[in-house]
Amino acid sequence: MADTSSHPPPRTRNGCQNCRLRHLKCDEQRPACTRCEKAGIECLRGYNIRFKHGANPRFDVSSTKGEATTKLDYDFSKTQPWVNTARTLTFLDETKELISIYDHVAAPETSYAAPSSWTKAPPSGLSSTIPSDSGPSSDPSPSNLPLLERANSTGHTSLDDLNSPAKRRRLNVGNSCYPGTPSPGGSKHHVHYSPTSSWHLSPESGSQVGWTPSAIRDIGIDNVTLDATTEAVFADLGHSASLGQQSFTTVSESLSRIYLDTPVWPLQSKDQAFLLRYFVENLARNFDLTDPIKHFRSIVPQRAANCPTLLNAIFSLSARHLSRVGKYDPLISNRYQQECLKYLIPMLDDTTAILDENLLASTIILRHLEEIEVPLSGQSPSDQSSHLFGAHAFIMAQERATVAGGLRHAAFWVGLRQEIYVAFVNQRPIIPLEHCNIDRSLEAAPDHIWSCRMVVLCADVICWCFGSEDHSLAAYSALADQVEQWNNCKPSSFTPIYQQEASVDNIFPELWFVGDEVVVGLQHYHIARILLASYNPGIPRLGPGRAAAIKAMDSEIRDHVRALCGICLSNPSTAASYTYASMGVTMAGDKFTERTEQDALLEVLDICDKKYGWPTGAAQENLKVSWGWREA
Repeated sequence: MADTSSHPPPRTRNGCQNCRLRHLKCDEQRPACTRCEKAGIECLRGYNIRFKHGANPRFDVSSTKGEATTKLDYDFSKTQPWVNTARTLTFLDETKELISIYDHVAAPETSYAAPSSWTKAPPSGLSSTIPSDSGPSSDPSPSNLPLLERANSTGHTSLDDLNSPAKRRRLNVGNSCYPGTPSPGGSKHHVHYSPTSSWHLSPESGSQVGWTPSAIRDIGIDNVTLDATTEAVFADLGHSASLGQQSFTTVSESLSRIYLDTPVWPLQSKDQAFLLRYFVENLARNFDLTDPIKHFRSIVPQRAANCPTLLNAIFSLSARHLSRVGKYDPLISNRYQQECLKYLIPMLDDTTAILDENLLASTIILRHLEEIEVPLSGQSPSDQSSHLFGAHAFIMAQERATVAGGLRHAAFWVGLRQEIYVAFVNQRPIIPLEHCNIDRSLEAAPDHIWSCRMVVLCADVICWCFGSEDHSLAAYSALADQVEQWNNCKPSSFTPIYQQEASVDNIFPELWFVGDEVVVGLQHYHIARILLASYNPGIPRLGPGRAAAIKAMDSEIRDHVRALCGICLSNPSTAASYTYASMGVTMAGDKFTERTEQDALLEVLDICDKKYGWPTGAAQENLKVSWGWREA
């Protein structure tokens, strides 16, 4: 008998999930394929299950004289007994965890219809007086009430209606077909399904119904690949979920409270429409810094039409920002924020809700709101988390977001940048990233991926500075080398299109760039270098060399602060660049001794406060004290 022990295991039809997501050939080595082992990521495999279109069909092989062909008959027997069923079938899903078993790949976002193409809903009693002026009004009115509150007060889609069985997510197979697939009349029906595929789709023909939150996620699936990591997903969330009918009832009711079956467009309040447009035109760019698809500008407003929690978060942020940079009542923002939190906080204990990408986006928006409420002072660390409660719960549930794509992917990176900001100003470590499938390579990639790589490296530096127990010189050198390797390998598109060194007339260098992602990546590089210089374990604690080492450290830090300020002043359209520059100025501005440089630093902080709404008044006062301008 031949020895087959040395033969490799037979290849399956499917490689690991990471290779399949990237459309790469997988060698299927066990326990981890070569690509995953090289990248240092978990090698995930699914069950190779294939479904046929028949069950125990009759297999006939017939041949007639003179014919060399055979006939394969997959028809059932004429005497096959059948069970009577209704002509129209309804399929109910149970939880998003169950749905996520079938597919982790997000569908392209281009399938979402624009708000103008949605079926307009009748006002159903909603009425308001639209102001004659084009600007916003800060006077509360019934039309300015938060969406869910206004819906209940006016008889439009009450919560009882949303919780009724008729509002549960369902799909009548006899009347609808999944977008992008052949019609039911075709010979084959092959479905590629994603739990985040389509929230708002307009009917493409008279035979299709409109897709709303009550109809998504319920389709007939011919070919399904099950994920083998379901148990790990439940374990990571720290919950055990029942997939029975009781679980479905609880989940459907909890999520139905935050979704409407009919989009709220057109808004009945001109003030609310102004706040929504203000978010799209002025604030969404701060979220889409490393997102080439611009989800927060294009996708989030569409999702908000059916998700009042998300829409109230948008209203709240816009109103708060307007109150910071102009004359607008901050109480309006508070009202929208409280209405949003009323439905968001109870969802933190729901394993299904924390996987909902619309709620994740709502949390990210509220977190940005609270960032502009908390003063940037530069003093000793303090607990400034406030309602940032939900960010950790939602972000840590998005382990697959870094490869899944879609809104969840975009929100994950916004949340990570927010976490870096909060951790930096409070001098604490960030959330753990060990389980997140993040690209840390230096291979060729688009600019936004290079920027995200630097964001991750900056997060690693913060964790090492504020949370690591291994502050050895070897660990420091390894981390510093990674940061410099990124700087040396970054693409040529990260080179300024115009550059002018600092001079007597220009305190900061001029550095012009053409993309937000380039600006963000380089500013995180300079922030990381400031931290590495400050926490360098190679600086002598005592001895004659300490003074020289401290002097060199301060000089290096000042250079990086100048670069941060030069980037923001040279690229004023990227509002977030002032935030990152203010971080460096606040934490290291005391190292500047020249009065002209000190005045220039204060000007950066003042622009960040007055023009972009980021509170830096406390930081300015603290720097004046550290420079000896004022007494403490």
